[in-house]
Amino acid sequence: MPIPLKPPSRVDPLQFPAFGMSWFGDPGSGLSLLAYCGGGGSAKTGVNNGIMVRAPDGEVRRIDTGDQVGVALKIVGNPVSGRIFLLVAVSKSVVRYDLPSCQKSGELEVGGEGVNAINVNVMADSLACGCENGEVKVYKITDDNFSADSLLYTCKGHTNTVCSVDFSARGDRLVSSAKDGTARIWHEGNLVKELQCSVEGGTNPANKKSKVPAKRPVQVLVRGCAFGDLEGKVVYTVASARRGSAFLARWVEDSPDWQCERIECSDVPISAMSLSSDGFLLALGSVSGSVILWGVENWKPLKIFNEVHDLPVTCIAARPYDAPLQGEEDGIRFHAMSASADSRLGNISLQKPPRESKTGFLNRFLSSVYTMMIILIIAILMTRPIFLDFKEKCSYEWQMGTLVGVKNCILNEVLWAPSTHPGISVPPH
Repeated sequence: MPIPLKPPSRVDPLQFPAFGMSWFGDPGSGLSLLAYCGGGGSAKTGVNNGIMVRAPDGEVRRIDTGDQVGVALKIVGNPVSGRIFLLVAVSKSVVRYDLPSCQKSGELEVGGEGVNAINVNVMADSLACGCENGEVKVYKITDDNFSADSLLYTCKGHTNTVCSVDFSARGDRLVSSAKDGTARIWHEGNLVKELQCSVEGGTNPANKKSKVPAKRPVQVLVRGCAFGDLEGKVVYTVASARRGSAFLARWVEDSPDWQCERIECSDVPISAMSLSSDGFLLALGSVSGSVILWGVENWKPLKIFNEVHDLPVTCIAARPYDAPLQGEEDGIRFHAMSASADSRLGNISLQKPPRESKTGFLNRFLSSVYTMMIILIIAILMTRPIFLDFKEKCSYEWQMGTLVGVKNCILNEVLWAPSTHPGISVPPH
C-alpha cells in the first residue's frame, strides 16, 4: 500500500499500467504537455492499450495503440516550424502524432528485436532509437519526412538491451546506456568513449546480508543516462545490479580521460531516471516504488518520497524548467511525475503544505466558537427542567448543606424514583 503523500504532492489513478512518460515544457509561453503510454497486452484479450495526453486546461486525449503497447515516448517541439510532435515506441516501430490534434503523421519501421528507448535532438531533426539487440539507430527526420529510409548511422557496441539514449545540445554527441554495465558516447556513429559502470561492494544477490561474493559476475544494469552540459562533456548515469544498492555517477571529460564521481543514491535498484531540461534536477524512481529528487548542483538528494507506488517505478519525468507553466493553480508546482504498473500517477512536489492565512485561521476560530455556543445552549435547554425540579424538591437538603441528603434527593426525587414512591404505577408481572 503506497504511503500517503503530503499535500501538495498527490497520487492520481490512471486508466492503465504506464511504461513510458514525457513532460514537455516551454519556458517562454508556459505551455505544458504530459503524455504517458502503456496498457496490459494484446487488444484481442480486451486489454486497453493507448497513449494519454494531458493539456494545460486539464483535458486528457486518448490515442488508441490497438494490440501494441507503448514502452517509450517523447514530446518534442520543432524550434524552427513551431510544430509539436509526440513519438512513441511500439514493438519494432516508432509512430509519430501531431499535437494537439493527436493525428498520426508517420511511422518509422526500425526492425530488429524491438525499440526500447527513443530521444530527439534539440533541433528536432535527428531521432535515436535504442534497441533490444544493443544497437542504437539514428534517423534524419523532418516535419514532412518520417521514414526508415532516412537512416543516418547505426551505433554498434552494446551487448545487451539499450535502456536510455540522449543527445547533447551542441557538438552532435549521443550517449546510450544498456544492461551490459556500460554507457557509451558516440559521434556520428563512432565510439568516443566507453564508460564502465560498476556496483560498489557487490554481494551475493541471493542473500544480500551475506558478504560472500557471488560465484558469477553480477550483471550491472545502467538504467539511465543523460548529458549534463551543452557540449556533451558531462554525463550522468545510474547503475545497479538486479538487487542491492544503486549508484549515481557524474562523468566529466578531462582530456585524455574521463573522471568519475560516484555516490550511492538508493539502497534498492533505480528503475527509471529523468533529467530536467534545464539540467538542475534529476528524478529517480526505484523498484520499491519510491521517488528521489536529486539536486545536481549540490549533488545530494533534495527529498525522498517513500513508496509512492505499489510496484516498481516504470517511468518518470522531471519538471522541464523551473518556470511557471500553464495549468498550475494556487502557485503549486510539481517537480516530477512518476508512473508504474500499479496504474497510479505520482504528482511530486518539493513545496511544503500551504500555510493557512490569518483570515482563514480567524474564520476557523470563529466557527469553532460558534459551534461551542450552540452546543452549550442546547445543553442548558436540556438540563433546565432537571434544575427546576431539583430546586423545588431538594431546596431543604441544599440549605441544610448535607451532601448525602442532596445526593439521595437527586437520585430518588429528581432523576429516578422507586416503585414504592407515591404516584408510581408498576404494571403486574
